[in-house]
Amino acid sequence: MRASVTLREAIDATLAQTKNELEAQRTATEFSYRKRLHEMEQSERELVWQQTNTKEEISEVEADIRNLEKAIRDKAAPLKVAHTRLETRTYRPNVELCRDKPQYGLTEEVHQIEGSIASLKEKLAQAHHARDGLYKNLYRIEADLACKRNSLKLDNQCVDIRRKLVVPAEKYVAQQPRDTFKRTQGRHSTPTSPIKISQLDLA
Repeated sequence: MRASVTLREAIDATLAQTKNELEAQRTATEFSYRKRLHEMEQSERELVWQQTNTKEEISEVEADIRNLEKAIRDKAAPLKVAHTRLETRTYRPNVELCRDKPQYGLTEEVHQIEGSIASLKEKLAQAHHARDGLYKNLYRIEADLACKRNSLKLDNQCVDIRRKLVVPAEKYVAQQPRDTFKRTQGRHSTPTSPIKISQLDLA
């Protein structure tokens, strides 16, 4: 009889300790989940902000590219006119074929237009390079954003599953039978000593 009481007390103490440990672990795990979800939501908002800004920068650079291309096209007609006038003067007869001020003026005009076009083309190449870099950055941001959103989805699913599967410790203890053995003593029954009970608990 004494051994039965001792065993029951040992079982109750073990269940209470297990309850406390499980509750502490559950609380720590839920805190870790909340912290992780908060950090990932912050990261998601930061990536969305970066995505929006990058798209705006791409739009601005593409507008600059269109303006530069238009400026280059606009320079083509004056360059053709200057080249035509300069070429026409090379066919002047006799003494008229000389390097006079109009000739120098036309030559300088051609050089200025060609230099302007070269400068515009250089800026256009730089704009294309900047746009390519922005697109690469945008693809990286979108890949990171997709990864973050997938991780958030999985973590939220884990939290929901844990919430559905958690069984209150009080309910678990209440469901345990108070007497799982018969308090009968016969010739073949031997009382269990407290030392052996402790060994069973440790096992």
